[in-house]
Amino acid sequence: MLQLMQQYIPGFTGKPVSYRNYHAYQTMDRLYVIIPARTDQDSYYELAAITAYMQEAGFSRLAQPMLSTKGQILTVYENTAYLVVEMPPPYTRKLHAHGAELASFHQLGAGCPFAPDTLSSYGRWSDLWTARLSQAEKLYSDIYQKRPLVHEERVFLDTFYYVIGRAELAIQYLNETNTEFRFTDYDQPTTVFVKYQSELADTYVLPHAIIYDHPARDLAEYTRNSFLKEEMNEAADFLQSYLQVRPLSVFGMRLLYARLIMPLHLFDQMERGLDGTAGKEYEKLIMQQSVYEQRLAGLFQHMQVDPQALEIPLLDNFL
Repeated sequence: MLQLMQQYIPGFTGKPVSYRNYHAYQTMDRLYVIIPARTDQDSYYELAAITAYMQEAGFSRLAQPMLSTKGQILTVYENTAYLVVEMPPPYTRKLHAHGAELASFHQLGAGCPFAPDTLSSYGRWSDLWTARLSQAEKLYSDIYQKRPLVHEERVFLDTFYYVIGRAELAIQYLNETNTEFRFTDYDQPTTVFVKYQSELADTYVLPHAIIYDHPARDLAEYTRNSFLKEEMNEAADFLQSYLQVRPLSVFGMRLLYARLIMPLHLFDQMERGLDGTAGKEYEKLIMQQSVYEQRLAGLFQHMQVDPQALEIPLLDNFL
């Protein structure tokens, strides 16, 4: 990895360390982290522009992608493309209310002077979910024809049509939400996380986890995780502190609800595999699903919102 770093800083020397399970190098005053690339170069050039804007706008905790001496943002080393980021100088930080901090992050990102293209998922949820549905159907077909089957694969086959049914319901709800006219400026795309799991609670934020999307994405993924961990009070506190800083429109509330109807946690797990530990985790999640849906039924209560008064369709009335 030292040879990789020298393609960014000629003659580079530093102490090899680990940072959040990534290869990294520490110098006297800087930490450099090496991250395997998950997408194409164009997305990372957009990411570099966004992180530069966020830093200039006052969010100094965001690491900055570096360019190699050849002007490339990704460098191939031993057949793998890597992104190298430079961490900000160390400092003492004070974390405000978690939801409020995320709202401030979204507000800052919404002021970005350009709109990313390849990095954006804004308005594309329906297409992305439909594509994942097709991948799941192929997986089902492959396993259905396989013999012998392990226990976890049988669980997958037995529960597959339930998962597909929920996904189709989420897509239907989302498509109807896209006709909702009650939206505000807060519904503009902003900097969000691929799958927000309280990254803002960390001292530093790694940029490879950032994309461009509707802010409801982060609210949904954090709330999903809280529901699965049975942290109901945490979910309520998080949502309420966010909404005090950055309110959601009816359109935004419906997007949040649609994303939580979509069982993305089950799709994520089935894509990791269905044998061994991964298969056992899928079985655990599918067994939790009825409880998850009970918690989802209380979503608007956690937000201190009356869905009937706002004429927001609920799942019970949508079946």
